[in-house]
Amino acid sequence: MNRRLSLLSAVFALLILSPIRTVSGREADSSPEAAVVSREPGACDTLRQGDLVENDLMTLRRTSDDVVLEVAGFGITLSSREWLQPADPEQPRSRVSPTLLSGSEYGFIIPTGLDYGAYPTGSDRFFDLRSGKSFHLASTLIGLKVEMGRRRLFQFATGLRYTIDNYRLSDPSLTLGNDAGMVIPVTLDERADKSKLRVTSLGLPLGFSCQAARNLSVSVTGYFDFTMGANAIYKRPKVKNPLAGVNTFRFGVGVAVAYHSIGVYVRYSVTPLFEDRKGPGVRPLSIGLCLDI
Repeated sequence: MNRRLSLLSAVFALLILSPIRTVSGREADSSPEAAVVSREPGACDTLRQGDLVENDLMTLRRTSDDVVLEVAGFGITLSSREWLQPADPEQPRSRVSPTLLSGSEYGFIIPTGLDYGAYPTGSDRFFDLRSGKSFHLASTLIGLKVEMGRRRLFQFATGLRYTIDNYRLSDPSLTLGNDAGMVIPVTLDERADKSKLRVTSLGLPLGFSCQAARNLSVSVTGYFDFTMGANAIYKRPKVKNPLAGVNTFRFGVGVAVAYHSIGVYVRYSVTPLFEDRKGPGVRPLSIGLCLDI
């Protein structure tokens, strides 16, 4: 802990308390000769060349333009001049920018349009869900944003999106299986702690957003998802079995409203979750919180 505090103190002294100079572990020299202040306009070099901090753990020293932090034999060059230079107002900001882990969604799943027409009487309702326990997680791993319009009020976004959908069954004494290519309920020998269907997918979202007011944005997104895996899972202990019958490709639409990049979203799957006549007719609806739309 003392070593970590020593490292943090050194960096803090470099960035905030640069006029204070400590050489080789001795007390700071408070004499006027200890610091050399540049008289050049815009210059921020207030320290004389030499070692700032040196001990068994690290060395912090200054060259003509940079500050070098050495820890356990590894050196990090810190260009303080570049940090303190203001942005060039004449240099236009790019309209195209990459993103990382953007457009994240955290919400619950609500089944809509449930139809058991392909099943005999008495075997329906097995895909009834516990909506409070059925959740949706999604995030664009890497993406691209393009600002449009003279005032840059409009934005187009796309990328590679990873999604996890957990469908928690209301009846934990059942799990899902396949019979003749059709999704069917399978009764467990003992009641499980939980039983669910987990679907993971990778997709390409196409989103369009606009700044409706100050710090308030509205977006509309089309989702093009490709199923990577579908597994029926129950815990007693955990048992996971692959499940066929989930649509390989699914298309959905979504709307989000955010203030300061935090908001709410609604997402609806236009494509049914299961293939035609291979499972219940259900189109999932998801609602929850979104970040950085």
